[in-house]
This record gives sequence, C-alpha cells and structure tokens, in this order.
Amino acid sequence: MTENLGKTILSLVGGQDNITNITHCATRLRMRLANTEIAHANKAKIESLDGVISVVEKAGQFQVVIGPAVPQIYDELIENTNLMSNDSKDTEKEENTNWFLKLMDVIGGIFTPLLPLFAGSGVFRGLVLLATQLNWLSTNSATYHILTVASTAVFYFLPIMLAVTAAEKFKCDKFVAAAIMGALIMPEFMKLMGSTGNGTVVHFFGIPLVLMTYTSTVVPAILATWCLSYLEKWLKKWIPTNLQLLFVPLISLFIMVPLTAGIFGPFGVYVGEGISNIINWLMNLNGWVAGALIGGIWNIFVIFGLQWAVNPVMINNISSLGYDYIVPLTCAANFGMAGATLGTFVRTKDKKMKAYSISALLSIFFAGITEPAIYGIGIRYKKPLIGAVAGGAVGGAIIGGMKAKAFAFVFGGLTTLPAFVGQTFIPYCIGLLACFVVGCIVTMVLGIDEDNTNQKVANVNGSGSVQLVANEMISNPISGDVQDLAQAHDPAFANGSMGEGFSLQPSNGDVYAPFNGEVTMVFNTKHAIGLTSNSGAQLMIHIGIDTVKLNGKYFDVLVKQGDQIKQGQKLLHFDIDKITEAGYDCSTVAIVTNSKDYQNIELLTTGPTNHGESVLKVEI
Repeated sequence: MTENLGKTILSLVGGQDNITNITHCATRLRMRLANTEIAHANKAKIESLDGVISVVEKAGQFQVVIGPAVPQIYDELIENTNLMSNDSKDTEKEENTNWFLKLMDVIGGIFTPLLPLFAGSGVFRGLVLLATQLNWLSTNSATYHILTVASTAVFYFLPIMLAVTAAEKFKCDKFVAAAIMGALIMPEFMKLMGSTGNGTVVHFFGIPLVLMTYTSTVVPAILATWCLSYLEKWLKKWIPTNLQLLFVPLISLFIMVPLTAGIFGPFGVYVGEGISNIINWLMNLNGWVAGALIGGIWNIFVIFGLQWAVNPVMINNISSLGYDYIVPLTCAANFGMAGATLGTFVRTKDKKMKAYSISALLSIFFAGITEPAIYGIGIRYKKPLIGAVAGGAVGGAIIGGMKAKAFAFVFGGLTTLPAFVGQTFIPYCIGLLACFVVGCIVTMVLGIDEDNTNQKVANVNGSGSVQLVANEMISNPISGDVQDLAQAHDPAFANGSMGEGFSLQPSNGDVYAPFNGEVTMVFNTKHAIGLTSNSGAQLMIHIGIDTVKLNGKYFDVLVKQGDQIKQGQKLLHFDIDKITEAGYDCSTVAIVTNSKDYQNIELLTTGPTNHGESVLKVEI
C-alpha cells in the first residue's frame, strides 16, 4: 500500500480546504467537496493508487473505495488537519440530495462507528455459544456469565451507544444524549413498571406516561437525539452564553427524559416491534421465496448503500428477540459474491486480476467485506455480479426455507460461523456452500468478457456502471490555436497530473462536441464540462484561468448532465470579450481524465485549428 495513502488522497482531492465533510464506512472514504472539479480531474490518478479499489461519485459524495484498511487511511488523511470539525460546512450539498439519500446518509453515520464493535461482539458471542454446545463451558459457571455479559453488553447498552453516535451526526451534546437514554434503562426507572411490564401507565406531574423497556432498543435513541438537537439549538438561541453551560443540559434533561418516556420511546419501540413482526411473518409465510429474494438482491443493495435501511432492523431483532432471520441471508449474498470471485479467478487471463481476485476472496472469507469484490470484479465485468446474484438467491432460498437463525449481528464470512451455532447451523452451512458453488459455476459459464487485444475495461464510473475503452480520434471542441499541454497557462494542468491532452487559445466562444457520447458532468459555474465518448474516453474541457470566480457569468450551457451528444453539436457558449474585460485569461485545456486507461495519447497537430478537426489520438 502506498506510504501515507491518506495524505496522497487529501492532496488529489484539493486539500482540506476543499473538503466540507468527511467520514468513512466499513470500506470507503466518503467526502463532500466544495469544488468537485479537482477531484473529478484526478479521479483516474486516485484510482491508480496502490490500496485504492475504485472511486465512486454519487449522492453528492466523492467516495474512495479502499476496503477493510479504511479506518487507518481515514486517520492518516485527517491527521494534523481541522477536518474533524468540518461537518458544519456541508449545507448546500445536503440540500441538493433527495430525502432518501439523506436518510441513508444519516443511518450510515449513526451505525458505522459501531460496526466493528458489533462484529467483534458477534463473533465473541458465537464462540461462547459454540463452547457451550461442545460442553466445554457450563452455563452454570461464573466464567460463562462473565463471558456472556462481555459479549452482549453492546446490545444491552445499545440505546446509550446509539445516542452518542446519533448526537455526533445531529451535532448536539453527546453526553446529554447518553444521559437521556441512560435514565431510561436505570433500575429505578425499570422498577416503575413493577410486575405489569411494557404498557404500564404512570403519571408525571399529572401527565400519563406509557412505560416501556428500552434496553437493546434502536429507534427510541435515534428519535430522542434528533429531537434533542433541535431543542439544544433553540435553548442556545435564547439562553445567554454565560449561562448555557448550566441551563442547556439542565433543561434538556428535564424536558427530554419524560418526553422520550412518554412519546418517542413507546413510538420507537412499537415501530421496531412492528417491522420485526412483519419480517418474521414473511419468513414464516414462505421462507424459501423471502430467502431467495433477499439473498439475491442484497449485493445490489450494497452497491447503492441501501443496506443501511435494513441493518437497524437486524440489530433490533438481535437485541430484542435474541436472533434474526435476515443476517443469514445477507451472508448468503456474501458467499454468492465469493463464488463469483473464484469463478473470475479461474476465467481471467490477467495476472493482476488473478491476484486481485484472491485478495477480494480473502476479504470476504475473513472479514465479511464484499465491496472489493463487488466494485473491483462484479461491476467491472458485470457477469460475475449475475453469478453472485444467482448464488445468493439459490443459497438464500435454502437458508430462508430452513429458517436459519443468527444469534449476533455479524458480517458473513468463515470467521463469523460461530454466531450461527444452533439447531439451524447445518442448514445454514449447506446454504452457504450452495451460494458459493452456484456463484462460481454461473460465473465460469458466463465468462467475464475479457479481451486484452482491442479493448479493456476502465474504472467504475459514478453511476456504478463500467465503461469499455477503445482506440479513437478526438476532435477539437473550440476553434483556436492548439498547443501542447505543457504550454497551458495553468500549472495544475500543464504538469499532466490531471491527465494528458492539449491547451488552446480560443478564437471564438463556441464549444462543440468532440465525439459522439454523453455529457457526464456540467460544473455549477459553467466554466467546465465533462464528456464521455461512446468508446470510453473521458474528456474535461476547462475554459479560462480562475473563471470559476465568475460563478457562471458570461457562460451559457446548452446541454445538461446525462444528455446524449453527437460530434459537432454545440454544447456551450462563452463571451470571450466580456470575460477578458473582467480580467480573466480565456486559455482553455482539454484533458483526458482517464488517461491511465490508454497506452498512448498523441497530439496530432498544433497551431490554428478549426473545431471538428482531429487533434488527439488515444490508443489502448
């Protein structure tokens, strides 16, 4: 892995001043950028770094897929920076994200910090259960009870832990949030229910409250902390600064503890129980069909980040019921992907891909992490993803039909097998074997469309698809004086770090499509546009020096992102005279941002050149 990979990525995305928000999940860095132009131009270079699997641009985020080593890379990146406090800058980007993507981002931000603890506790709990099944450990011994509380404490105190991570996401006092949920699991509060249990009604200053058991719950802590974030902001608005230290937490506790106990708590408990009951009902109605559906589609969920919508349900089931039906099905998807990865290893002729396949396979087996295989193999070659879906569906049907249970929230791999020890352990293992075998066979039969002679596969693009690249000619988009890229007036382009291409001094302000293809990026400031040809070349046309400061003034874009374009079609117009009068240099560069996908990029001509004339030849 590249030495200090984090700092290298930081530099290529434009430095800490360009990052408005940064976090990470189990496998990738997630960044929101003030100006995406720099990172987009350096995307190919970032993807070429040793240790980086791919780059994905979606939902307003610039995501660098790394794999299990992402926490260390994250720490490297933010070391000696002020990025930890940059969350507050991320406003406009979030407003441009639809509500569902915002919800996924919130859920991911709340649960991601706890995933290592869930995984470790899950395997720990599985090993304790395995020891009792093998009669190595007596359930009456003090050792058993100590190991049990050590491996299950995360679920008992889950509301407090979620209150802390939710407070970090909602930007409120995490210690006050923890105290609110801690109050609801204190023995004194539990005693109020007496022998009646959930549903006991007590009175707080004459107001009736319905009491519930909040240990191991998920939804109440999130709802309560979300409400606290608004209350805290309101209190700080009205309470003088020198009094906030005392009165903000005092009033927050006075209001939120009874409010949570009376409204958010019961509502959250009933919602969690309702979702669990629906899923359990579906599994009991027809586990074969439900298992095939979830096992087959789960890898697709991971591609789009939709697993975050289901993870809380699984965690809630483990916490409240002691078992869950969905976790085994997600493991089925993992082993389907593992089988497809092995099938790719067998079919590929590329030695680097063979080595990568083994690495991705080990990542699944030993860490339960599928992203390296999904992004580096499944999406890249497409057909292995079909194999993974088929394997997950077949094995998932077996696992669901036999109603296999997980007794801890874990990621599916060989090291987490103890978390499934019980009466359904054998059917679970049979299902995993089926997933692996089917995924491998389907992939081997379908092949991977690998042709090393006249085309190759480029990196994953922002929409999650794969673009094939081939030899082609790129024409001049703007009439003017074409020069070698080294002559560019902007040194950031002239050194070629963003890709190879050419510079030109335009003679007029009309920009035309240099090939048939698609508009893949239109910058908000209109001074640059990204295009992808039907043959796979990714070209960025950047007009002027520092013209970003004009914020779109004197620019008129005639197309939008996603539009299909024909060579010679007019894309954009800029007013050279007014831009020059405003004090800006109109010199332009055209950069092939996926230059690393080509063996040779040749500038065919220099000097005065009309738009439409061939100026660049790219060869694989």
